[in-house]
Amino acid sequence: MLFRDREKAVPNHLAAVKQWVRELLEVPEESTVMVAELACHEEGCPPVETVIAALGEDRPPHQWKIHKRVAEVQREDIARLQPLGRAATLREWRCPD
Repeated sequence: MLFRDREKAVPNHLAAVKQWVRELLEVPEESTVMVAELACHEEGCPPVETVIAALGEDRPPHQWKIHKRVAEVQREDIARLQPLGRAATLREWRCPD
């Protein structure tokens, strides 16, 4: 996957998405939250997706994908993802279509 149009994402919206991730997915403040808009080259995948990663020293990294551009991601999209605290063995979670 390649980075695509990341510079076009509105900085305030990126900050909001990161805050929703921390709040709704139970990501601790000391963990790093990364949000990126990427081109998807997997078969059957929409051409662009938002990839969210939570990285912390005390737990394995987790990744979620939403099949929308970053600017289109809403709080409700994040709320539909599996919270970190309830997914101890989950390595990746895709937004239900």
